Amino acid sequence: MTLQDERTSNQLRAPEEVLSSGDMNGAWATRHSFARSMLRRAAARGWSVARTRMELDPAARGTAVYTVDAEGRQLTFVAFCRTLEESERTDRVIADAWDVTAALIEGSLTPEREAELRLNVPVQERGRVDPDTIILTRANRSARFFDYVSDCLASGSQPDVGAIGPSPYLIRSTAFYGNGKFGLKEFTDIAADHPLAVPYRSQMLTAWLLRELSMDMVEHVARAKAAAAGTKAVPLDAAWSRYLGLGNATGLGMVPFVINHPDYLDAWCRLREIPLAAGLGRDYAPDHPDVARVAELLAKADRHLEEKHALHTTPFLATDTVRTQLQQLLEDLRSHQASATEPAPVLARLHEKAAGLSAEARGIFASIVIELRADFDEAAESLLRVDGAAPFEPAMPCRELKGLLETNYAWARGYDFTDPERTRYYWFSSAANEEPRRALRVTRPAGTAEHCTDIARRVNALAADLGQFPPHRSIADFLLVHPGHRFAAARVQQTRHYLYGELQDNLIDGEFLPLSTQRFQLASYGMNNFSPQSTDWLRVTLFSGAPRAEDINHGMDDDDWLFPTAPTGPE
Repeated sequence: MTLQDERTSNQLRAPEEVLSSGDMNGAWATRHSFARSMLRRAAARGWSVARTRMELDPAARGTAVYTVDAEGRQLTFVAFCRTLEESERTDRVIADAWDVTAALIEGSLTPEREAELRLNVPVQERGRVDPDTIILTRANRSARFFDYVSDCLASGSQPDVGAIGPSPYLIRSTAFYGNGKFGLKEFTDIAADHPLAVPYRSQMLTAWLLRELSMDMVEHVARAKAAAAGTKAVPLDAAWSRYLGLGNATGLGMVPFVINHPDYLDAWCRLREIPLAAGLGRDYAPDHPDVARVAELLAKADRHLEEKHALHTTPFLATDTVRTQLQQLLEDLRSHQASATEPAPVLARLHEKAAGLSAEARGIFASIVIELRADFDEAAESLLRVDGAAPFEPAMPCRELKGLLETNYAWARGYDFTDPERTRYYWFSSAANEEPRRALRVTRPAGTAEHCTDIARRVNALAADLGQFPPHRSIADFLLVHPGHRFAAARVQQTRHYLYGELQDNLIDGEFLPLSTQRFQLASYGMNNFSPQSTDWLRVTLFSGAPRAEDINHGMDDDDWLFPTAPTGPE
């Protein structure tokens, strides 16, 4: 069956469930997350990756170049490497120096082009590039992990899992700029048949190549250390090189994105919910191979979380708590395997039980169910190509707009905006941080522009005035009297074709937790190891467990790294 067939034959979860912050607190990566789908395509379509230049000194300062043949398209990744003092390293967007700055470009790297990139890439936002440059990025070494791993390899040994801890990476990325910024290629200029035509694929490829660079760098430094010490360095063994990922962190700047792009929010949710409904809508005999696979993945998820016991997760649930809940699900599933005699909706029952346990248990179990269906992979990519917002219709009768409010925005009417706690925060663009921020409304300077993240408040105000206006009159007539409702009226129209187009939360509320939305977005990218550092930002890891370039070059991607586990010994 196609994804659309499954959409119409199985009942999807309701928007009030999917779009709540409580549910997003348990978001987990799936087989359709952007990182996995990129590498799955790379292996299946025969992409080849080559390290074509590695001009680095003993401290790994210099230039590295990788070329990618992606279905006949030549892509080049060029990185300029240096070493900062630890005090100079920061994950904040306002930094002006990094250990690694890099670009993903279309075509070959000529001397003239490299000279231009060398001037502009290291300064990032202060530079400008040509329109065949697709992505700009930068990253910093983890002084603790990078130096430790290079010391281990230089002495002829592999790292110790305990020393690396629950977030395995060598460098941390801090930005992936694209889509026209600083002169970069516009996404709309990428042809539909281009391997990077799927949204976020170019960012994922760039991040994966950064990860590849990090391991080449650490082995290069290890060889230099060994040569100086008269020892013999060893490379990372295969298990370690797959386990190490790319560090990342995100803050408040991501949250307004899903407000400004309801089409993307809807697509990302459907990418989860349709395959989930397909799996939950079936009856399974106790000896069905999918049941055995679910049991296997529940056990693997338990092992994965056991290794993450030291990860700081508050205000999300502690990993030990989630493990106990997964073990309950596994026990129930094994009971079905041992005693059932007829096919039954066992996965639906377990999913319902998981939802009653916690958002984290439900999210993990949902990802396991989604894992069962490989036949949706190519169709899933098409869901990510969205058409953008529909044009505003000022001729729509007010009665129709009121109907849309009642049908799609009843959730917003539950907020009492006469209560100051419901409007405690406002969102704005920070000149100092160069990205969206939120602050207490009582501190808002006069004249400060407020982002339109207060959807619930604006919709409530629209509904109040619309209720007093003749229903047969047009929205244009209404806006002539109430011009301040232009945004809200357009928003209600814009989202009417989306099942999952609106976060059902009040972003200016005193109780709103930005981490929930951030976790959902990062899980959609394919990240894991969610470790909040405050109520506003969290650290994560990308590509832990993923194949290396050598694997892709041989067409190998076992596509089974949903719950990566640490190496147990040399391979």
